[in-house]
Amino acid sequence: MATARKMWALPGAELTAPASLLMHGGGPELLQLPCPSFLIEHPKGLVLFDTGCNAKIIDDAAGYWGEVAQALPIKWSKADTLDKQIEGVGYKTSDVKYVILSHAHLDHSGGLTYFPNAKFLVGANELRYAYWPDPDRRWAFILNDFLPTRNYDWLELAGDFDLFGDGSIQFLLTPGHTPGECSVLVNLPNRKFLLTGDTAHLRAAVNTGATMGIDFDPTQSIRSLQRIKMIRDLQGATMWITHDPEDWKEHPHRIE
Repeated sequence: MATARKMWALPGAELTAPASLLMHGGGPELLQLPCPSFLIEHPKGLVLFDTGCNAKIIDDAAGYWGEVAQALPIKWSKADTLDKQIEGVGYKTSDVKYVILSHAHLDHSGGLTYFPNAKFLVGANELRYAYWPDPDRRWAFILNDFLPTRNYDWLELAGDFDLFGDGSIQFLLTPGHTPGECSVLVNLPNRKFLLTGDTAHLRAAVNTGATMGIDFDPTQSIRSLQRIKMIRDLQGATMWITHDPEDWKEHPHRIE
């Protein structure tokens, strides 16, 4: 099986939220949640998993996100925007050939417009839901993150997909949190990572099988949680849960 060359975990905004928002059974304690993106170097091109928040929230969070900005206090600076993070590891945003979107929530889709010439991969029905979500969770989607991308090169996937046909980067459909939620399995020379997006939000949710209150389909969410656990346990993959503060602290941010 082939491998990608290296991977960087790029820091973005940090949100503050109670554990109770992130999983059923969570407590009232406030957590500092990273919102990173993952840049993967492959011989056939750079791949980005997730794009974090929109940089407009740095100057005017309430103006761009509305009331949700008060519920999720934001810590972020202009020095840490996604374009600058990519430049910091020696590339330009125009070097990114493929963008995989774990799902369309506001803390994952904010940087799409940095990559107008890339090919975008997303789970089936995710784009439609981003434009017209259920009313009680409309707050989690920002329409203006997507309107400029209507003419981008989008590929919606209804199942798993081996990106380059060599096993190095695999798109895995793990729906439930949203209709098209996905994870990515990355094979690196000395380690295998399973990037879970929001299939789970905390390690405790994986261990207990706890879903989240705003999950689109809790039954699908449970099946997807079971799936990522099996990949972790049977394939020896290191699970990286996007928002888990412990994962962010413990895993190296440059892996070769």
